[in-house]
Amino acid sequence: MSKEKNSYEGSISSSYKNKELLKITIILGIIAAVVTGMFLTGMFLASPWWTIPIEWIYFVYLGFIIFYSLFLAIIILVYVYYWAYVKNFTYTISEDHIIIRHGIFTRIVATIPYSRIQNINIVNGVFDRMFKTFTVKIETAGSEGYIPEGYIPGLKDPYIIEKKIKEMMMKFSAVPSGLEDKIFKPEELAFDNFISYILSKMREGEKLKTSITELREKASLSAAELAEKVGVPLQTINYLVEGRYNPSLALAYRIAEVVQCKIEDLFKLV
Repeated sequence: MSKEKNSYEGSISSSYKNKELLKITIILGIIAAVVTGMFLTGMFLASPWWTIPIEWIYFVYLGFIIFYSLFLAIIILVYVYYWAYVKNFTYTISEDHIIIRHGIFTRIVATIPYSRIQNINIVNGVFDRMFKTFTVKIETAGSEGYIPEGYIPGLKDPYIIEKKIKEMMMKFSAVPSGLEDKIFKPEELAFDNFISYILSKMREGEKLKTSITELREKASLSAAELAEKVGVPLQTINYLVEGRYNPSLALAYRIAEVVQCKIEDLFKLV
């Protein structure tokens, strides 16, 4: 893992390729054994072996050669596939989000804001232990499917990544100076509404309804200028406007400061 401008980049171990190749080889071996056993059993039960024409035996040998050559070709293709998969798999842990790049035929770039992360799991299965690798699964709000949105397999030391992600999450969600004395004041009911609204949307995985575009235009700022003044990528502002990104308290406070409004005015509470 390398560090550059407060971001951490890394790739997965080549042991992941060997692990997946072993799994496929075992599955193909079982299939080959079952098919061969069933074929030979059926052939010898149909008629005694000494009555089988010699031509048939040649065809059987040829069939086995083709059958096992096909299996060998599959293993080679699997090896090439996972070699390319490992080569193309990279991840970046930045100050605002995690970026995971992977894919061979279809290149995928998954951007995960820290505000959407709900849990980090480290998996070490039977085959993982054989090759001393781990899988990090990052569960996010609103994600669906068997494989989580944040999926990083084939890691030799996953605890470094877990530590870096948690450090960034703590930094990202820290309350800025000047705001501490306002958070829990009973009279700040609008602010309390903002907190409950954000938390409910994070839990339900729904999109936020924002007023950021209107407030930005009222302040005569472009999206790029707002992103620069707040100190986040333009993509983060776009996600906020689209309602795809649940902001941290610190980020919402910085945006409210730049567009000169109350923090609760950034969102349409419904």
